[in-house]
Amino acid sequence: MICREDSLSLESYTNLNIMRKSTFKSAVLVLAAAFCLISCAPEKEKVWGWVSGNLSMPDEKLEHYFSKCKEVGIDAIIMECHSGKPVVLDSTSFRDSAALEIIRRAVPYAKKYGIELHAWMWTTNRVEKHLREAHPEWYQVNAQGESCLDIKLYNREHYRWLCPSHPECTEYLKDRVRELAEIEGLDGIHLDFIRYPDVILPYGLHESRGVVQDKVYPLWDFCYCETCRAEFKKLTGIDPLDLEDPTANEQWMQFRWDLMSKMASEIAAEIKKCGKTASAAVFASPEESKKLVRQDWANFRNFDFLFPMIYHKFYAKEDPWVETATREGVEALEAADNPAKLCSGLFVGHVPSDRIPEFLQYVDNGGSTGVCFFSLEGIDNTPEYWDKLKVALQTIKK
Repeated sequence: MICREDSLSLESYTNLNIMRKSTFKSAVLVLAAAFCLISCAPEKEKVWGWVSGNLSMPDEKLEHYFSKCKEVGIDAIIMECHSGKPVVLDSTSFRDSAALEIIRRAVPYAKKYGIELHAWMWTTNRVEKHLREAHPEWYQVNAQGESCLDIKLYNREHYRWLCPSHPECTEYLKDRVRELAEIEGLDGIHLDFIRYPDVILPYGLHESRGVVQDKVYPLWDFCYCETCRAEFKKLTGIDPLDLEDPTANEQWMQFRWDLMSKMASEIAAEIKKCGKTASAAVFASPEESKKLVRQDWANFRNFDFLFPMIYHKFYAKEDPWVETATREGVEALEAADNPAKLCSGLFVGHVPSDRIPEFLQYVDNGGSTGVCFFSLEGIDNTPEYWDKLKVALQTIKK
């Protein structure tokens, strides 16, 4: 027989256990909710900056750029390491020692200030002298049968373009990725000039470049090399040179868009394989990009970030077009089921320092996941820009 005292003790014990279990369950639910809030919260939007790197850049300048970025709230620097200056590389491996040294020198400053460092490499636009001499067949040919090695497009020495129909070109570029990825402390690799030459320049540049481009002209229409023509003929039975108006042929247009998308996607996959963030600079809006440089970037796969360079005045557009182009890019990626994040690129010379918040609002309204400024040198050239950028970024990062 259990006495009353014992019975009360057992009842109290039972109630205590119930209370403990209830408290424990409540604590678990609170922790789960907190974890969900943290894990489900949108990722912090980054602020990026492009900067040209070179071997002659003094340590003081590197210190300046990384320290200023830390001070004003720029999270990541995309540093150019392959440039438009013709160089002679190692005659057997084509290893770009200069590019590697540029990035290696920047790594300690990135670590010191907690800034992400991404190596900015030129892609189809490659100017290395030894490469041009060793493999002239890799370079693009226009509709007049002229190699871009033999003419100076737009009077630009650096306009020498590899053809995406050659698998060897993609492998060459993967090699450049792999050597960069060996650098400890590098966060990502950023592809630029992953496109064809401008068949039509952005409209605001026609006068300054002295060109009339009211339609597509054969001089600037690429690529009609033997490989491209043979591959297209194999698919369609048509030699593109026999087309009266190649631009009006949807199959020929799609063929070129797909070739470039395939090359870009394979290089990005290599970047990811090396454990680095993959990104690319692309033309301002999806449709303009396809039209002007045969770049269908909404179908570039394996990228973490795509940076449309919405330099609106080069397109003779008004300021609000920054928002329009951003939104078009976001919608194009969604329509293509492409998980890459879009980050709008702004040209410092087109964004007055006293109107930075307005342009940040444009990209935010359009759905961008951040913003990238071209360039840090441009910011330097406007003394008050750093200070006003700091104030603007503090506002959006609150």
